[in-house]
Amino acid sequence: MKSQPPLVSTELEVPVVSLRDGTPPPPEVFQSLWDSLAGLSWKRQAFGVAREYPLAVPCMNPLQSMVTDSGPTLELVTSPATSISRIALQLDDLQTEARAALEDLGYAMLGCAVHPRLRAVPEEYYRYRTPRASYDYAIEQRRWNHWSIVHIASVQEVVDVELADAVRVMRLLHRLAGLMNFLLRNDPDLDGQYGGALSIRPQAWRDHVPHSGLFAADAERVYIPGREFSSWRDYLSLLWEQGAMFLIGTKDKGLAYVPQHPTFMRFLKETPDGGWPAKTLAGEEIRVVPEFAHVTQTDWTYMGMARIRWKWRDSSIEIGAFLDAWQRDDIEAFLAANLEKVVVENRCNSTQPPGENLASLALVTGLITNLDQALELAMREPYSFWALVLEASMTAPFDSTVADRPILVLAREMVDVAREGLRVRGEVEAERALSSLYARIDDRCSYSERLLRDYRSGGVERLIKRLRI
Repeated sequence: MKSQPPLVSTELEVPVVSLRDGTPPPPEVFQSLWDSLAGLSWKRQAFGVAREYPLAVPCMNPLQSMVTDSGPTLELVTSPATSISRIALQLDDLQTEARAALEDLGYAMLGCAVHPRLRAVPEEYYRYRTPRASYDYAIEQRRWNHWSIVHIASVQEVVDVELADAVRVMRLLHRLAGLMNFLLRNDPDLDGQYGGALSIRPQAWRDHVPHSGLFAADAERVYIPGREFSSWRDYLSLLWEQGAMFLIGTKDKGLAYVPQHPTFMRFLKETPDGGWPAKTLAGEEIRVVPEFAHVTQTDWTYMGMARIRWKWRDSSIEIGAFLDAWQRDDIEAFLAANLEKVVVENRCNSTQPPGENLASLALVTGLITNLDQALELAMREPYSFWALVLEASMTAPFDSTVADRPILVLAREMVDVAREGLRVRGEVEAERALSSLYARIDDRCSYSERLLRDYRSGGVERLIKRLRI
């Protein structure tokens, strides 16, 4: 019997603009959107709506959802599926429903990765942001400039992976982040805040956390790691041993912090009598005794260009058994015995233009499926080279070279590797999603370059007309 291919999913963010003048919607517009959708097949959640998907396969989260995150963007989340073509059907339905509800409110979605009428400054952030206590904590306690990403939209590609392959996949995605950005960038500097850069998202992420002081290690939790990791222990050390721990709880629930700001491992190992003095994000003083559930919740605290998400079989494991495995440097065997599922979430790519929103999922899925050949490409150059490519992808033309390596040649080879991976998966329809990427390579022009020209010649009106979904 043929085994089921690894599941895939996507989380597509799109800027929302007024049909009257392109301005962003304030939070109350999204509240009206949730109210209108909740009257249909959706159920309200804290930051949006969700519903059960009748064709869902067993997975970590079978729900479809529409939510907001940092700012006036709508995030459409599909239920994981066995093929990209099934994701395409879901995404079409989600966009159709969202489009109708937004148009009734006088708004529309755009297929671009930067909001054309929103500046990344504190006053506009506080007017248009999605209020979340976790972000207030990051700003007030850790001195994050969270407003730097309020106007940015991205797409996350989510792919099931084997435990043994997870770190190899992470190395691949971190190394190729810059090459993918060259090919998929759709986030130019429209208002000149970044000196006319062709891609603002990587810099905005890199610069919105402190790089000195008590929370300097936060810089290693965004962008790509300064030192490449090569094992599960390297990756988990970044989460648990390097720098002050983040919040206790999930991104939205049970959130508290320890004012002493220990590392996560110190939090587990050196618990004071009666537990750690802590504060909830509502300001209540509490005491927290570490539990294994705190370990299971730490996967979301890494926010780099790619990350691992997991599901554990049992959250009631004794902390002592976990710490013993860590001390004996036997953590991978511990993971193998206790993890039910591992997925990798790629986070480096821009939201794509209308009609091309599955190109990045096809690319990333193909690369992960054809992992050995993809790694052959990625390991051909040192990690330092790929860091230079990522840096260059923010400002350099697509038709350029980095350390005498032509970006167009590398991009074509990357897409060829992905196409072979899609053939292995039997994704005939998804292969066509790569055609837009080949077209960009043939044209020697990324979408950011085209978008910036359109904006300069026709302003917001022309941009909305071209990119309205």
